Order: sequence, then structure tokens, then C-alpha cells
Amino acid sequence: MSEKRIDVTDRIHKIGETISEYKDKLVATFKDMDVEVKDWNFAVGKAEKEYNVEVNVKLVIKPKK
Repeated sequence: MSEKRIDVTDRIHKIGETISEYKDKLVATFKDMDVEVKDWNFAVGKAEKEYNVEVNVKLVIKPKK
């Protein structure tokens, strides 16, 4: 029985797109404030037949000057 292949590289790219969309939605929600992505990262690990993906996003939301 062959193992089903997953294109992890493409999926990781989509995580980056999702984070960008998330920031855009926050900017729309906090129209009167500055929203900045301070840091974002993710880690991918594989254990037997599954992938573990950890995503961490740090945002700075502050009043506009």
C-alpha cells in the first residue's frame, strides 16, 4: 500500500496567504487603529502519517497618531 503524498510546500504558502487575509480583516475591523504584524512563524513536523503545523502570529494594535 503506497503512502498518499501531500504537497506541504504549497500548503505552507497558503498559510502565509491566510495570515495576510487575517491581517486585512483585522485592519478593516480596527479602522481607527494601526494594525501591524510584528512577527509570524510556523513549524511543520511529520509523525508517521500526519503533519503537525504550529502557527504563531504576533500583532501590534495601537491608536493612530
